[in-house]
Amino acid sequence: MAGRYFLGVEVPASVCGPELIELQKRLEPHLDLKRWYRPEQMHLTVQFMGNLDEVQVATLIDLVEPAVRAHQAFELELGNVGWFPRAKVVWCGIGRDMSALQRLQHSVVTALSAEFDVEAHNHGEYRPHITLGRLYSADLKFRPESVGAPPSGLSWVVDGVHLYESVSSGPTGPDYPIRHTFSLQK
Repeated sequence: MAGRYFLGVEVPASVCGPELIELQKRLEPHLDLKRWYRPEQMHLTVQFMGNLDEVQVATLIDLVEPAVRAHQAFELELGNVGWFPRAKVVWCGIGRDMSALQRLQHSVVTALSAEFDVEAHNHGEYRPHITLGRLYSADLKFRPESVGAPPSGLSWVVDGVHLYESVSSGPTGPDYPIRHTFSLQK
C-alpha cells in the first residue's frame, strides 16, 4: 500500500515545544491563521519524497542507511521566525551553525538520486525550517520577525534521521508516524 513519505529530523516537543507554542501565541493576533501545528508534528524536513510503495520504501532505506551512518550526531538551535507568504506558511528557522545539517541533507539527496527523482520535489536551495502554522492569506506588510524569536541557546542533539509517513488526521492537520530511523554516529 502506497503512502506519502519524507525524511526528516525530529524537533523534540519536550525541549522545543513550550517555546514554539509561546511563539505561536505571539504570532496569532497578526495572522489569518488556518491552523497551528502541534509540537509533536514539528520537524525539519531533509527530503520530501511524495507517494511511495513498499518496494520504493525498501529501496529508499537501503540507499539512505549508509549515507546517514557516515555522519556524526550534531546540535541544532532554534532561530528566527519567518514565513513563506506565497506558500502561506509561518515557520521558525535554525540558528547558529547549520553546516552539519546541510552536509547531511546533501548526502541524503545524493544517495537518493541514484533511484529517485528527488529534484522534482526540491525548490532551489535547501532552507531548513520548522513549520509552525498554515495561513489562509498573508498580509505582506506584517513582518513575523517583529514578534521576536525563541530564546537564544535553546538547542537539541540530532542523532538520527527518520522516515516519516504523512497520514491525514482531520482538522488538526496530518500525523507523522516514524516508519524507520537512520542513526547518526555518536
